[in-house]
Amino acid sequence: MAVSKSQKFVAVSLCLVVLLGTGLAQKFTRLQPVQGESSYIKGAQPMFAVIPRAANAPAADAPDVQVPIWTGSFKFGGSTFTYHMVGTDPGAGSATSNIPMVIVPLKFHFTDGTNLSASQIVCGDVKNTKFRVKNSPLIKKAAFTPGGTNVGTTQYMDAFQRANFWNFVSTTAPNYHVLFSPISTKPLQTINVPAANGHTVAGPCARIGEVDINFFDNIAMNLLTSLAIPANTLPVFLDYNTFLTSGGCCILGYHSTNNAGTQAYAVAAYSDPGIFSVPIQDIHALSHELGEWMDDPLIPSVNIVPAWGHVGQVSGCQNNLETGDPVTGKAFTISVGGTAPFTYHPEDLVFLPWFARVSPSTSVNGWYTFLNGFAAPQAVCH
Repeated sequence: MAVSKSQKFVAVSLCLVVLLGTGLAQKFTRLQPVQGESSYIKGAQPMFAVIPRAANAPAADAPDVQVPIWTGSFKFGGSTFTYHMVGTDPGAGSATSNIPMVIVPLKFHFTDGTNLSASQIVCGDVKNTKFRVKNSPLIKKAAFTPGGTNVGTTQYMDAFQRANFWNFVSTTAPNYHVLFSPISTKPLQTINVPAANGHTVAGPCARIGEVDINFFDNIAMNLLTSLAIPANTLPVFLDYNTFLTSGGCCILGYHSTNNAGTQAYAVAAYSDPGIFSVPIQDIHALSHELGEWMDDPLIPSVNIVPAWGHVGQVSGCQNNLETGDPVTGKAFTISVGGTAPFTYHPEDLVFLPWFARVSPSTSVNGWYTFLNGFAAPQAVCH
């Protein structure tokens, strides 16, 4: 892999292509059900999305341009593919990037009287969603040793990125980190859902909410303004057991920007176990979205890679560097919490060499995902 990299600071701006007002142009491909099983919600499949915007990317000298982004490239099939990732270039040596995160807890009130809130006690638990996320390995430090290799006692996204670029981290950049810090929380935001825009259904434990993604996203973008979240901060809209819909259920999370392309944000559902036929629960969705935002912030445009597909949630072909989509539903367990540990289920994530068709892989252990989910890079998708 021929790689050239230069670090620069730009405002976070994701996939500026089409407006939401015309409906979601992003093709939502569905996770294939496990043989002989089905989701708890009849006909539903878990999936994740990117919402593109038809706005111009902000100028490089725009105000509040404080999120560090580095640029790299690789060659495949006679073409050069350029990508942008959050943080600094690991090939340039050890450096720590601290990305502020603000959690925006949500409460959905449905016309049947159901309330699903990130501040209510999770069904079968003694804590709420907000507490579990703030104390999860996405924010708190934990020991990560994929294949027995110690990649650090740190947050999962940082451990993933260190493992992703292990050829540098294990040699010239041992103290390379991309961390979420500081962490802050906004007050609970209540969203009243009209019957035309959402409803609830029975779940294996708590009820399950389904809300139209266009209805919700308009509210999310208004909250970015009303809550005055700065551009150097990643807002995370966090809900409990509420999934978004676009012609069917269930979108567990997505990432995007405001129309100006100056403020990135992520949305994720913290969910009960047993809803889907694959092991999706608790922080699975949020780990998916944070990993994709970090490695495909889509600045100044989507990270295009050679076409891949027919794996994970993708039944056809796609050509973006979305690190969670090929392994949607693939999870591992990690317990954190000291004297009262809680077992979390983050999602596996895919390393850059899989998308770049690099063999052998330059990531940790010569692997292609954090859980060694693929034995080799995928052939170009047709």
